[in-house]
Amino acid sequence: IQKGSKPSVQAMPEPQKIPPIDVPALSLAELKEKTDNFGTKSLIGEGSYGRVYYAALDSGKGVAIKKLDVSNEPESNTEFLTQ
Repeated sequence: IQKGSKPSVQAMPEPQKIPPIDVPALSLAELKEKTDNFGTKSLIGEGSYGRVYYAALDSGKGVAIKKLDVSNEPESNTEFLTQ
């Protein structure tokens, strides 16, 4: 480094912007229809906050639908929403 010069600082790359997820609004009746009333045939997994079901949207796109198990603990509902 020469006298009077500033050390070079490497620029950090810009953080990549993640586009928002487009989530269609579905009524409970539509969800029940598309998951066979949340039946075992549509069940694809189970987590700590509820069960996950497969459904095909009208567009033909397959989606996972998480059905929250109702809890009396408000902090678990907050944790669910962060997922």
